[in-house]
Amino acid sequence: MQKIRMILDNDIGGDIDDVLALAFALNSPEIELMAVTTVNTDPPMRARIAAKMLQTFGRPEVRVAPGLKAQFDGSQTQCKDINGAVVLTLDDPVPRGDGVALMIDTVRTHPNEITIVGIGCWTNIAQALKQAPDLLKIVDRLVLMGGQISPPGPESNVICDPSAAAYLFDLPLPKLLVPLDVTRHCRYTASRHGGLFSRGEPRTNLVRDLLRAWQIGRYNGDPQREPILHDPLAVALTFDPSLIQQSEPMCLRIEFGEDHSRPITRAIENGTPNIEVVTAVDRQRFEDLFAQRIVGHAG
Repeated sequence: MQKIRMILDNDIGGDIDDVLALAFALNSPEIELMAVTTVNTDPPMRARIAAKMLQTFGRPEVRVAPGLKAQFDGSQTQCKDINGAVVLTLDDPVPRGDGVALMIDTVRTHPNEITIVGIGCWTNIAQALKQAPDLLKIVDRLVLMGGQISPPGPESNVICDPSAAAYLFDLPLPKLLVPLDVTRHCRYTASRHGGLFSRGEPRTNLVRDLLRAWQIGRYNGDPQREPILHDPLAVALTFDPSLIQQSEPMCLRIEFGEDHSRPITRAIENGTPNIEVVTAVDRQRFEDLFAQRIVGHAG
């Protein structure tokens, strides 16, 4: 089996879908995770959470490094909470280094083999490609979760760094966008959480604790709060494109409202396409696959 060699760039520690995406990738035999980089509010803290997960999942050799906090254009970041930090202890690993440099080095070491999956704001990816334009010819492709296309609207990853999004849209390399339009319909239903909670292994216990921290930090501990699988869907489409029921090339632009505070992603009619956009997926089959993998069963 030809594995997908992946860099996972994320903002783990707030919304639970980044945790679920990393666990999903680690439990998927189709993926060879090469590096994990973190972005947005307090990247070092986020990197510690990712490193704890890798250690707990028996993958301490996967390199982790914190990336950029400020936006691509130097603007102050849109701050997000990090409720997942509650799982950390003094004994957990503390990653060092530079996430952007790690991304560049990994791609150069494995030319034409690396898929970069961006499931946080896309600051690190934009900066890596700006600093090292040779990567444009040796990155296999980008898979990006973000944007809302129909109707055009705000979405967290674009809001947190619209300049990075605008920069990436126009770069000449293979790109697949997995927008809010499709991800928001995919859920890890509460009826399935019991399989995770009762598994009793260190890796499932850690995911359980992070899920509970998210429920407590965001929703007053509501055990029925169901994660939306924004980021895991992007991971799944890297190795199982048959989940895509429909996609189309589009010309995307970032636009701002009159107050310049809510960037949106707009498809330009008759514009030259600059990215492939997923517009429909097999939601049920994906949700079934995710539910199997998150407890450690290869589907």
